[in-house]
Amino acid sequence: MQQGTWVQLVHSRGTDAHAVILPYVASVLAIFAFIIWGGDALDAGAVQLAIAAWIVLGSLWTMLWFDGVIADLAAAMKDMEPDVAGSHIGQNFAKAPFPLFRGFNALVIVVMAVLQLVALYS
Repeated sequence: MQQGTWVQLVHSRGTDAHAVILPYVASVLAIFAFIIWGGDALDAGAVQLAIAAWIVLGSLWTMLWFDGVIADLAAAMKDMEPDVAGSHIGQNFAKAPFPLFRGFNALVIVVMAVLQLVALYS
């Protein structure tokens, strides 16, 4: 793979990671705000179901998207040109524990989804 293509792919996947983080955080905060200040609107079962569906589906969507980004970055590590791989940043990139990052990402999103569901139905 040409170095310019490699750089473009890594940059593109990094941009994808940034693109999913803000909407996910905003969604979590909005759901918690609605749970805290939603009042009587939360008494309707249909409203709770709709929020619960968004919590589950939005979390799944975010987890899969971000996991794909991490998987692609791990694969990109194997395609580094020798001059990039020999640099300090390349050596640091090669040591990154991508499986740990993927597991931690899944753990955080699952825990946040469970907390939101517990708060919703409490």
